[in-house]
Amino acid sequence: MKIPKVAIIGAGMVGGSTALLVHAYVPISEIVIIDIDQGRAQGQAADITHACALWGAAHIRAGDFKDAADADIIVITAGVVMKQDETRLDLAKNNTKILKSILDNVKDIAPNAVYVLAINPVDVLTYVCWEYLGIPRERVISTGTSLDSARLRSLLAERTGIATTAIHAYVFGEHGASAFIQWSGASVGGVKLTDFFAARGEEMTEEAGDAMNKAVHDAAYLIKKGKGVSHYGIGSSIAKIVHAILHDTQIMLPVGTVLPEVEGLSDVCVSVPHLIGAKGAQCMSYPKLSEEEHRAMYKSAKQLKEAQEDAKQYL
Repeated sequence: MKIPKVAIIGAGMVGGSTALLVHAYVPISEIVIIDIDQGRAQGQAADITHACALWGAAHIRAGDFKDAADADIIVITAGVVMKQDETRLDLAKNNTKILKSILDNVKDIAPNAVYVLAINPVDVLTYVCWEYLGIPRERVISTGTSLDSARLRSLLAERTGIATTAIHAYVFGEHGASAFIQWSGASVGGVKLTDFFAARGEEMTEEAGDAMNKAVHDAAYLIKKGKGVSHYGIGSSIAKIVHAILHDTQIMLPVGTVLPEVEGLSDVCVSVPHLIGAKGAQCMSYPKLSEEEHRAMYKSAKQLKEAQEDAKQYL
């Protein structure tokens, strides 16, 4: 039986955390860590292999691009981070060039791979990847708002005292400043969130909703301020997606693919719930939104559409 292969390109903290968590989710898999800094890739692979030895065998190694041959999934975490004096457009320009270089090295040797991107601005670069490769939409996936939504559920769990597994609430749109919470569809144990609070004699006010939205947006900033980099959360999001693909679990997650149409705009990568399985990520149905949420989705999609067009010139 063929052991599934996952190539992780980028051996930084996100790539390393992803490799460890993918092994935890899918222990019977071959994981190859690839980085321009081969020493760093070797260090990550060795460290993770030693950690995994405490609970079982590991198939984790460092490699170069040729070792991505016939990969089932290619995870891309490599890229530069935004500097203080840079704009979002600068970041897109720099990381588009890095992404193109990566794709040129792997596209022909792993023709059937599903791509999972965690390189910022992730939704813009997911569009760039899809446009450049010309493969089906479902095979190019942005981690999108999967982590934002996990942070939201964590905050709601603290507020309600209910386990996160019983809370269904999503962040939609861009993984970035224009993301928004779909309050109209939020529920706890099958009960609409507003009704849940009302039954407890509480009210989910607009101010409370705005404060929670701000807390979700500020979470990454606070983590980075405290420890320098946010990596466990996104690593877990990637591992969840990888597990769903390799095991064909057919779970629903708020990730991004390039949708044919979003609020009247064509070919935009935004996050809405997708069904994830062996074929990749498929948007089965556009979510039901309130009028205010439709406006927020249009704003997010419009900003992304403009950024996508700007990034295309660097291909």
